[in-house]
Amino acid sequence: MHIPLKTQLRIPADSRFLAMIQGHVRNLATIAGLSPKEILALELATEETFLNIRDHAYPGDTPGDVLLNGEIGDRELRLDFHDQGLPFDPSLLPRADDPAGPRASGGLGLKLIHHAADEVHWVNRGRQGKGLCLVKRLPQAAQAMPQEARAEIAQAPAHTYAIRPMRPDEALQVTRIFWLAYGYSYKNEAFYRPEGLVDLVGTGRLISYVAVTESGEVAAHAGLLRPEPVPMAEMAVLVVSPAHRGRGLMGALTTALTEKANELGLFGIALNPVTSHAASQRQVLGFGAKPCGMDLAACPPRQFKAMGLDKAAPQRESYLHCFMYLKPPPAAVAHVPARHQEMAGRIYAQFDRALTLAAPDEGAAPGDYKVSFDRGLLKGSIRVVRAQARQWPEILRAAVDLLDIAGAEAVSLDLPLAQPATPLISELAEAAGFFFAGIWPHGAPDGDMLRLMRLAVPLDLEQVRIHPGFGRELFDYVGAEMQRAAMAATATTGSGHVP
Repeated sequence: MHIPLKTQLRIPADSRFLAMIQGHVRNLATIAGLSPKEILALELATEETFLNIRDHAYPGDTPGDVLLNGEIGDRELRLDFHDQGLPFDPSLLPRADDPAGPRASGGLGLKLIHHAADEVHWVNRGRQGKGLCLVKRLPQAAQAMPQEARAEIAQAPAHTYAIRPMRPDEALQVTRIFWLAYGYSYKNEAFYRPEGLVDLVGTGRLISYVAVTESGEVAAHAGLLRPEPVPMAEMAVLVVSPAHRGRGLMGALTTALTEKANELGLFGIALNPVTSHAASQRQVLGFGAKPCGMDLAACPPRQFKAMGLDKAAPQRESYLHCFMYLKPPPAAVAHVPARHQEMAGRIYAQFDRALTLAAPDEGAAPGDYKVSFDRGLLKGSIRVVRAQARQWPEILRAAVDLLDIAGAEAVSLDLPLAQPATPLISELAEAAGFFFAGIWPHGAPDGDMLRLMRLAVPLDLEQVRIHPGFGRELFDYVGAEMQRAAMAATATTGSGHVP
């Protein structure tokens, strides 16, 4: 098995950079083993494509870039030219084989492109722009990197590990472990930047612990995330160096962080195992955590190097939200929407937690909410601090802006269950395409939080893996609500989009 060789070049759509992109294509074609005549044809096709993007995608000297993704596979060379300029309909172009097609209309340019490649594909990607892909079959298999040539990380010798808070000078080692374990697919970009990790710790949003060998090598990391001043934390950023796996480090770090959470007087800890596989879910449930929500399509697709999951069709990663109490849970008074009261009762019953359902009310105090957008995750968040039903039009506008302007692929709406206007806002949100995603215990300053979600991208529920038990029942419920919300939005708008 061979691994394709991939390259990427981004340059301004400016004639001064034409020679650069042609040189890149020439080098790729040479490495792929094409003949001089074939290489020249691809250079001419590159010139034609680049100049067309410059003139038609970005007219009038409009600034913009051309992105070229190159891939040398076992039997073909692929050149994917991508831009985010003016939308375009390839069906309006003259046929490349039309002898009457004048150069002014693009006919000759298309002939050059089709002559250079064995396949030509036009792709419209909506808000992500558009692309032209040229495929050139190779005369013989390219000298790609064989899979077995990838270096395996050797197991480290036996060590005695110290479990303690991370020092600032160890942040670089931690970021390197994340790369070794996940590549650049981990959901939070800050964990790849030492200064970002140190900033999270310094501002109190992350309590960071490491496992360290006698020689000072950082072998593993785990932390407690507390982005909001609420009486719980999320156990996250768990990673073990491949050279130190199988030595109980994750369990040791979990014990240390649990003790730290007890020192802080927190009610409990949230854990969010991925749903692309069930292994981490089994571990979390083994700790005593209980499923209470689904964070669907929460981040871009992730690759787990050691689990052989790269053959599945990529889609956004989802999480099973679980909660583990560290002390006897308090009784809850919650304003749960009527349609979800049965499921809410089952969630609370897992924790042996007394639940009193309270009546809804519009809310007298002025409403207040926070909006955030994570560009790396393409995820928007609306967090209602004071629930007031009359503020719904503003909240809806924020959701629409996150989807249509910011380009969010998923939006979460968090509502405080201790406040009587929450059921009314929930009904309005669900009529607009949001759906019930679960309950986040102690996720609000005054109690628990109801999470609703809205997705702007397809999500194949068949690819979501849930460990058997109540988590599967909760997933089935949330999945049915997602389908119901999609049909309701389609009936309302005719497009399935938030109105």
